[in-house]
Amino acid sequence: MHLTRSVPALVVAAALLLTGCGTRADEAEIRAGAAGSGKVTLTQESLDQLRAAAAGGGAVPVPGAPAGEGPSGTVDTGPLAPGTTTTNAAPGQDTTGAATGPASPGSGRANQPAAARGGADAACTEQLPPVALGQVGTFSGLAGAVSASARTTAAIWAQDVNARGGLACHPVTVFARDDGGDPAKAAALVRELHAQNKVVALINSVVVFSIAGFRTAIEDLKLPAVGGELLAPDWNESAYMFPQGAGFFDQIVGFLKQGVEMGKKKIATLYCVEVTACSEGIAYGRAEGVKKAGGELVYDSAISLTQTDFTAQCQNAKNAGADQVVLGMDGSAMTRVARSCAAIGYKPLFSGIGGTISSAQAADPTLRSFGLAVASGVAPWTETDTPGLKAYRNALSRYAPALQPDGPSIQAWTSGKLLEKALAGLGAKARSGPLTTALILDALGTVKNEDLEGLTAGVTFTPNQKNAKSSGCIYYELLTQDGWVAPKGSRKVCV
Repeated sequence: MHLTRSVPALVVAAALLLTGCGTRADEAEIRAGAAGSGKVTLTQESLDQLRAAAAGGGAVPVPGAPAGEGPSGTVDTGPLAPGTTTTNAAPGQDTTGAATGPASPGSGRANQPAAARGGADAACTEQLPPVALGQVGTFSGLAGAVSASARTTAAIWAQDVNARGGLACHPVTVFARDDGGDPAKAAALVRELHAQNKVVALINSVVVFSIAGFRTAIEDLKLPAVGGELLAPDWNESAYMFPQGAGFFDQIVGFLKQGVEMGKKKIATLYCVEVTACSEGIAYGRAEGVKKAGGELVYDSAISLTQTDFTAQCQNAKNAGADQVVLGMDGSAMTRVARSCAAIGYKPLFSGIGGTISSAQAADPTLRSFGLAVASGVAPWTETDTPGLKAYRNALSRYAPALQPDGPSIQAWTSGKLLEKALAGLGAKARSGPLTTALILDALGTVKNEDLEGLTAGVTFTPNQKNAKSSGCIYYELLTQDGWVAPKGSRKVCV
C-alpha cells in the first residue's frame, strides 16, 4: 500500500491551495472518439475550466489566427448558454476545434487513400472491436489552470488516432475523470473506470497531487498507466507505471544544470513548509542534485505558501552571493518572490518545476524579467523541428486551433504516441482480436530506446519489469521576457 507516501516538494506546493477553492469537477465524463464516431465531446464544465485556464480569462489565444478573428488573434470564448456545444467554431467542429463529422469534399482529407494519410490506418483493412482507455487527473481548482490542456489533448490524440484507423485498428474511446487532487478519489475513479467503463489501460494521468491513491489502485488491478505529468518519483518505482520521458529527479538536475551552464553556479533554495514532502524533495537537490549539476549550495530557506513578502529570503540569498534561486513552490508564490527580490534590486536567475506554473503566471512581467530555467522529460512544446513535434502541432491545428501548445499538452500527446508505438511493436498480434490489458502490457515490454520521432529520448521498458528506468535525458525550457523558449531547441541533454 502507498496511501501514506508523500509527494516531492517542488511540485506539491499548490496542492494546499486546492482545499480552499470552490471549483470542483462533477463526475461528467469526457468521451473522445467514441466507438469510431470520430467525435470528441467536452462537457460544459470542461469548457468552463479551459476558459479559466486561458491567460487573461475569456479568450484563448489562437496561434497564427488571422486579423479579425477576435482581439489580438483570439477567439471569443465567453459564457455559453446551458446546453450549447458550439461557439465560434467552423462548420463540422465543436468548441475545441475537433471535427464532429466526415471531412467535407475538397478538404484534402476525405478523399485521400489511407496510405497517403499515413499512420495507424495505413495497414487497417477492417475496423476491429473498440478499446476503452481512461485518464485520471487533477483538472479542477487552481491546479486545473495548469493541467487543463492535458485533458483536452488526450481527446485530440484519440480523435487523431481514430482518423488514422484507430489504435492498431481499434477505435479509441477515452474516459477522463477529475480527482480534485484527492488520493482516495483517484483510487476510486481508477476502480470505477475499470469496473464500469471497462478501460484496459490509463493514459496521461495527471496525478502529482493524488499519486498515492492512484498508484495503489493501478497496482491492485494490474492496470498499466501509460504516461503522465512525470512529477513524482513513483513513475520510476512501480511495475505498472510507464513514463513517456525522463524521471522527476533527472528533471531537478536538469533545471539546475541549465542555470549552471548560464554561469549561475551559486545556488539558493526556497521551499514550502506546509507539506512534509517539501523538505524531503528539496533534500535530493541538496544532497545530489546541486553536485551533479556542477553548482554550489550557498543558501537554503523554508518559506510558507501564505507569505505575502519574501524580502528577508531575497536579502539573505543576495548576501550569500546566490546567482541562481531554486523556487520550490507554486506559480503564485513564485510571482511574489519575484516582486520581493526586484524591490531590493536583486535579480538572480530563478529555476524550478515548470509544471506548477499556469499560463497566466508565466505571463507575469516581473517573473519574466528574472528568467526561469526549467527542464522537462519530453521535448519542448515550443519547437517544430522533428517529425514528432510537427505531428503534434498539426493535430492541435486541425482539431483544436484555439488551444495553445504547452507543457501539459505535449506530455499528453507523447503519452498517446507511446501507446501507439508499443502496440505497433506487437504487429499482427495487436490486430488479432480485442485489445486487452495483457496485450498492452506485452506491447509495452517491446519498447526499446524509443524517441517517438523526436518527442522524447531513450524510453525503454522490459517484459515484466519491476519499474521503469529513467533515460536520464531531459530538455531545457526557459521563461524569458518574451515568453517561453527552448535554449537548445529539441536537442536532449543527458544528465
